[in-house]
Amino acid sequence: KALDDVSFTVEDGEIYGIMGISGSGKTTLMRILRGVEGFDEGTITIDDTQITPENYREHQNMLKEQSAIHLQRSFGLWSKTVLENIIHKMVGLKTGDETTVFINDDVIEEYKDEALDILDTVGLKHKADHFAPVLSGGEKQRLVLARQLIKKPKLLLLDEPATMSSPKLKDEILKTIKKINEKYGTTVIVVSHMPEV
Repeated sequence: KALDDVSFTVEDGEIYGIMGISGSGKTTLMRILRGVEGFDEGTITIDDTQITPENYREHQNMLKEQSAIHLQRSFGLWSKTVLENIIHKMVGLKTGDETTVFINDDVIEEYKDEALDILDTVGLKHKADHFAPVLSGGEKQRLVLARQLIKKPKLLLLDEPATMSSPKLKDEILKTIKKINEKYGTTVIVVSHMPEV
């Protein structure tokens, strides 16, 4: 079993931490809450919606729409500037396909202010014109977080968000999570094997 008799309640706007050793089922739990992995028994309750193994399929899209997830060591960034990575995601959400997005000066002008505000939230506004692939590991993680914020998720799921970071960068990522929570009122579930996180 990946998970057995797991029970917890997360309030709206809360940052909720789940700690466990590697291999204890934390990522499986996050994938279930995200709507990408089914479960065998029990109930997930979100607001007034009861999700069970029997009706999980019909609620998967709702889970995906209300949440954003950041998995450990997963970047998924475009070989473009930091600003263009944000705008790329914004346009992709509107069109439904990020792979076909074309960015020109008009598109940048249309989305620039909102994109810079999001970058400011994660502490990367000063890196807007930097090429994403040359960012540090911690900066890439914050850029991934910024890209997740674009969809304004009700629930942000973070799987080991500070694993690849130095102590200083880990602290910056954790401060960023708090800032996201305070600025947007986003409910955050963060899982880690590190007690300090």
